[in-house]
Amino acid sequence: MSRNLDDLVKATEHADPVHPLRDLRDHNSYLNGLVSTEGGLWLVMMDALLVIPLIMAAFFYPGPVLLVTAAVLLATFGGYEGYVVWRRRHSRA
Repeated sequence: MSRNLDDLVKATEHADPVHPLRDLRDHNSYLNGLVSTEGGLWLVMMDALLVIPLIMAAFFYPGPVLLVTAAVLLATFGGYEGYVVWRRRHSRA
């Protein structure tokens, strides 16, 4: 007569238990009808997830945030330019 936790919750709370990770998976992270993952708004939302904490950190640590931001932008630009040069030398045309 073993009962699982869901049965205990139903018996004591008289409510269906909520499984947050299962609900996120089943509802496509609640973005199914809100945003198409193929459009530009999805990219804006992903960028905002990175930029907003950076802006908040810049209020308290402006020097280190400036240095880290400059380093990340420099590495990104350098990586992109390196890829462009590599692509030009290894093109099949």
